[in-house]
Amino acid sequence: QNPIKNMHFASRKMAARAIVIVAMSAMTLLGAMRAFYTDTSTTTDDTHLTAKTTLEREFGLATEFTTPEAPDKKTTQTKAHERYYDPDAAREYVPSTAPKPDEYFIYCNRSSETLFDAQNSGFKDTSSTVYQYNARKDVKHIVEAIHEASLNRNPFKSAYFCNILPEDLYNDIQTYFPPAYALMKDQRANAGQVGRKDADKRYKCSAFDILKLKDEKKWGKVLKAKKVWERATKALYSPSVKLALFMKFKISKKPVSRDFRVQSDAGGFSIGTHPDNRKKILTFQLYLPQDSNEESSVYTYGTCLHTPEQHKMRDKIDGSAPCEKKMTFVANSAYAFPVTRSSFHSVEKVVGKSKGARKTIMLNWYTHVMEGAQSMGGGLLSLIAG
Repeated sequence: QNPIKNMHFASRKMAARAIVIVAMSAMTLLGAMRAFYTDTSTTTDDTHLTAKTTLEREFGLATEFTTPEAPDKKTTQTKAHERYYDPDAAREYVPSTAPKPDEYFIYCNRSSETLFDAQNSGFKDTSSTVYQYNARKDVKHIVEAIHEASLNRNPFKSAYFCNILPEDLYNDIQTYFPPAYALMKDQRANAGQVGRKDADKRYKCSAFDILKLKDEKKWGKVLKAKKVWERATKALYSPSVKLALFMKFKISKKPVSRDFRVQSDAGGFSIGTHPDNRKKILTFQLYLPQDSNEESSVYTYGTCLHTPEQHKMRDKIDGSAPCEKKMTFVANSAYAFPVTRSSFHSVEKVVGKSKGARKTIMLNWYTHVMEGAQSMGGGLLSLIAG
């Protein structure tokens, strides 16, 4: 072997290795500089790559390196009890022909600082069956809310009540609302008439039916529910509350019967403009928004009030018409109005597919004895009673 030739070969080998080392060092430095000058919000951890990985990326070779995925930006929907009237958000739901949002919507002066505690309950804890409340304080609270409400005269006499129920009673009604399968389709919806083709998507029962239940197998909450609804009927049907409502509107008629409807409007429900049954003296409805309702329901699920002229212009199929005024659909709010020939009101179509999209309580006082006034035909009883 030629020693000189071997020496030249070794020299070339060392030189090649030096070139590779220099190249790898240069590429590592290049990667580090790129990471340094890249905006921190979009870096991909180049500084932690090995020289081998950096070279592979630079020359387009396969690598196990993956860019970290950006975290999902999911918008958090507010809870039902946290929603309130916002004039800026309301602007989107005001017709172009209507006045400003504050003049179109009827609402409570509520803000994020005045929201109530949704955890407050008459039960000490979830395992307790002891229900504590003061019936006199319940009635006093409701009567004061009625007195504090302003009387609206446009387009007809009505009143909108804020925080109508004691906080814990409202929460308990939400928690112990009858399950969807226990509610019966409204057989008295007169579906087929103008503006009522979708009214049969209302499901309901009577609060008085709930009080008769005994079986826990089909509704495990039945024993607690009975205590809650007994409290609710005592409070809302107390003579003092009835007197406060009738005095509010200067009603002199004496009611002969009444009903207490627990109802849930399924997706697709709507009811066109109508004045209510002439045998009714007074209509009272309390709103129970659900967390599952869209936030826009504050401005869409409330009751519309109409002028006689708007009623005449109603759609001949679904009975819809422009609103003169509209109630906001917020937690623990309610409205009432005396029924007259011109107390035209409506509800626009409810979105969603499941029962319970729009939950409310409705109380009515009548001049005549109404069939089923104390019961919705025993539907609840036949479904879940023992």
